[in-house]
Amino acid sequence: MVLDINQATQQDLIKVFGIGAGLSERILKQKALYGGFVSMEQMKEVWGLSPEVIENLNKYFKVSALPKIKKIDINNATIKELSQFPYFRYALAKAIVTYRSMNGDFKMPADLTKINGFPVEKVNIIGLYLTF
Repeated sequence: MVLDINQATQQDLIKVFGIGAGLSERILKQKALYGGFVSMEQMKEVWGLSPEVIENLNKYFKVSALPKIKKIDINNATIKELSQFPYFRYALAKAIVTYRSMNGDFKMPADLTKINGFPVEKVNIIGLYLTF
């Protein structure tokens, strides 16, 4: 049976070969940091998870439904609000606000890739945490 990763408990995670108490805790902390996982791709961001363990996780877990997360309004958020989002450091938050003030509102996630230093490979995942 495949469970929703956002409903997983530490006991559920430990059942996966290669995951012990430490890794299961890291996965749950990462989930809390994001307000929930929007993609199993985010497992690659959990420190210490090998490709083999991620493969095992994908056999037992998936994102069944997007979690109820508080989305960030990318066109109105302040630098401080943006820099509190796990994917944006202060420098990137500042670049987003600067770009927005010079070029107008962002219409879709792909617009963010025009910003120098934006993690282009994560744009689809990041976009799920934003409103435009």
